[in-house]
Amino acid sequence: MGALMYVDELLEYEQAVGKSPVTRKHHRRILGHVSNWLESHDIEEEAVRSVDLVRYINALGERVSPWEANNHVAAIRVYFKWMHEEELLPDGKNPALRLKYRTVPERPVQSLTSDEVKALVQYITRRAHRNRFGGYRTSVVALLLLDTGMRIGEALRLRLEDLDLEASRAVVLSTKTHNFRIAPLSPMMKKHLRRYLRRRTRRLSRLHVETDAVFIGENGKPADQSSTQASFRLLGELAGIRHLHPHLLRHTFATQCILNGAPLPAVMRLGGWRKLATVQRYTYINDDVAAEVHAETGPLSRAR
Repeated sequence: MGALMYVDELLEYEQAVGKSPVTRKHHRRILGHVSNWLESHDIEEEAVRSVDLVRYINALGERVSPWEANNHVAAIRVYFKWMHEEELLPDGKNPALRLKYRTVPERPVQSLTSDEVKALVQYITRRAHRNRFGGYRTSVVALLLLDTGMRIGEALRLRLEDLDLEASRAVVLSTKTHNFRIAPLSPMMKKHLRRYLRRRTRRLSRLHVETDAVFIGENGKPADQSSTQASFRLLGELAGIRHLHPHLLRHTFATQCILNGAPLPAVMRLGGWRKLATVQRYTYINDDVAAEVHAETGPLSRAR
């Protein structure tokens, strides 16, 4: 069972307050490791000290990246903060209170270059409609993420009533904040959504299935996140783009908007980010995009 006795109760609490399944799975995994480590060192939960938690983090050593080590710090802090709030700590003191995050280098945000965006859009608009329904649906989802900056979970949560193609917008429920926002839709996006919705209607009719989910699977049921994410790899191969994944398109949306002159507060609102500092990360563009900007704007770029 391990040393930590209340992990299941924490996860039930997180479910009740709306934490995502991914977050709960993440906490279960890490707290399981912590619990087993404490047990292997004969440390019972009520006897855990700050120094024990520090030793656990240090024991991770070079086996994990600084970012993963900080994931462990965060999960431990969440667990013992909840324990403290529930008055489950024997002496009332939170042993994780002084547990510090590691200093990590700034990671550049990866995004598609303009040429890669062009290749992806050209494939989706010219050839994707010939694919089987599931592959075509993934292509339309990809175009939507690129057009709006939605998270994959937000796109797959869309219901028919959330789309207003006449008004060129979609109502999006944030998977992070659980707030609603309006996502404008480009003319190209509306065209492909209309084409997709017609095909969706025909498929549901053949299957004798009813659902209000915008994006559905081959079986007519609402598309699930794991299989849709997996199908992005094939889409990337067909479009000639390596390592394509849904969140890369969200990064690309923000990066391209900023490069094209969009104010940071507008990008923040459109993409549903909570902090301006998060959006500012997209100003640290990767080397490929920087080279592209240099080719277009450098002092000698237009010299003859």
